[in-house]
Amino acid sequence: MTGRLLRMMLVFAAIAGLPKAWAAPDGSAYEIAGIVVSSVDDSPVPHAHLSAQSAGSGEPIERQRYRMGGPSAGIETDADEHGRFVMKVPAAGRWRLMASAIGYVTQAYNAHDEYSSAVVLTQTAPRIDLRFRLAPEAEITGTVVDEAGEAVRNARITLEHRPAASPDREQQEFRNRMVAQTDDRGVYDFSGLAPGDYRVVVDAKPWYSTSLQPQLNNGQAAQDSTLDVTYQRTWYPGVSDPAEAEVLSLKPAGVHRADIQLTPIPAVHVILSAPAPAVSGSRRFPAFPVVERVGTGGIGMAAAIPNRSRDGQMDVGGLAPGLYRIRMAGPNQERESKLIEIRPGDTRTIDASSATSDMANITIENEGSAAGRPAGVELRDVIHGTRFTSFSQDMFFRARNERSSDAPSAGQGQQPVVLQVPPGKYEVRLMDREFYLMGISAKGAEITGRFVTVHSGDVTLKLRTATGRASVHGIAAAAGKPIEGAMILLVPAGLDDPGSFASIVRDQTNTDGSFDLNNVVPGQYILVSIANGEQIHWNDAETLQRYLTQGVPLELKPDARVNEDVVVQQP
Repeated sequence: MTGRLLRMMLVFAAIAGLPKAWAAPDGSAYEIAGIVVSSVDDSPVPHAHLSAQSAGSGEPIERQRYRMGGPSAGIETDADEHGRFVMKVPAAGRWRLMASAIGYVTQAYNAHDEYSSAVVLTQTAPRIDLRFRLAPEAEITGTVVDEAGEAVRNARITLEHRPAASPDREQQEFRNRMVAQTDDRGVYDFSGLAPGDYRVVVDAKPWYSTSLQPQLNNGQAAQDSTLDVTYQRTWYPGVSDPAEAEVLSLKPAGVHRADIQLTPIPAVHVILSAPAPAVSGSRRFPAFPVVERVGTGGIGMAAAIPNRSRDGQMDVGGLAPGLYRIRMAGPNQERESKLIEIRPGDTRTIDASSATSDMANITIENEGSAAGRPAGVELRDVIHGTRFTSFSQDMFFRARNERSSDAPSAGQGQQPVVLQVPPGKYEVRLMDREFYLMGISAKGAEITGRFVTVHSGDVTLKLRTATGRASVHGIAAAAGKPIEGAMILLVPAGLDDPGSFASIVRDQTNTDGSFDLNNVVPGQYILVSIANGEQIHWNDAETLQRYLTQGVPLELKPDARVNEDVVVQQP
């Protein structure tokens, strides 16, 4: 059987497997046609590559998990030298259209940050003609050198990105976007970047450093410490405080050079006591240390290697000043996680078991619908943007228990989640969309709605949860005509109420003006649609209020599925 014949058979099989209501009428294929142009000057983009994946019907176009097989596996085509393309798809419904080209950003159709418009085909409108505006790619490149001006190889370069201002007026934080590594010349490069605000941060070790060798040898130092050095985490243009980092605001086709020089500092070692392996039947489950660096862009693995000494202790070396989360991964080790802040000038070796700590030790318990289930909770620092997330390790061992009768039965008798964070103000978020918060009570902390202020010491949070999130679906139109790419906002009536547990839910209309707002916490809202909403300066608190006066009030009950059309307002 030839490869071409096999591909044809697979396509026919995929079409035959579609629901009959979606099958193309009279055997003809549905079509997505159009032209790909530059978002800067509308000039045609020749030979752009396009792909389409089924987004289903009534599903949110973003954050979905694409199914394998049939049309969801992807349909591809290339534009001609004039940027024109025609793509035949085997079914009606919603299609996520992507485009890419040399020198341009890979993006979804009509994309704005994480939102885009699905292409909608129906039996009455089986063909659509689009103008796909593709942004020329921007680039950040640079060289990392040491104190002598020599290239630093294998440095880890993290690119942080800050989203544009949003209607909820919350402070937008820099989050890790992508990672690169310097080559033998110390050069790194981030290409294919969309316009926006970025920061560059470097993590590296001196090539001559002995910091990753164990310092323990029956309590004695293993080698001379003069070369036991590391590099401090450094943001461009060469600062250790992210607040002092230079923000690179990229325009389409912009190129920015960001060179960074590193200076070695003494490294710090953390000594850990290694717990005995857990035993279940004939199987042993040893614990191992996980060292994570806590930063503004998120929590990531630290460049440290634990070494076990003869007396059973573990030496984690090569650490620079900063905040670290060190935990023992393994059965029943959730409570062993500990935050350690290493300050400039700290002693070379810190015993984690005796190190002083001004952290808050938070025990989180679920009440209501989520009671007894492994808790997935996120605490977001409202000042610095750092996010602390914890999933109970019972989830991991429950999965293993399904495959092995010898695995620990940790799913029985759920333990509360214990999370350690620095003192401060945090927003509490549930990571499981099946549930939503209805209330929080606390011991040792102050509570205002979904926000908690914690101090050093022990804190207990009890989360009152419920199920039954609502959804809103409809068409956004102006003068009776559906509007594509309009911003859709579902704004809580008590948006400015610090005691509210609801937040703004956002979407973007598809080519037929349709929208879907899913996973909505029940309550009272105002539905608003705004043309070109992404171009509005949302930092002004009065801006949103102007649109709310012309919105549609809604009261959403648990599990409600509401259909409500809305008029698109002009900015």
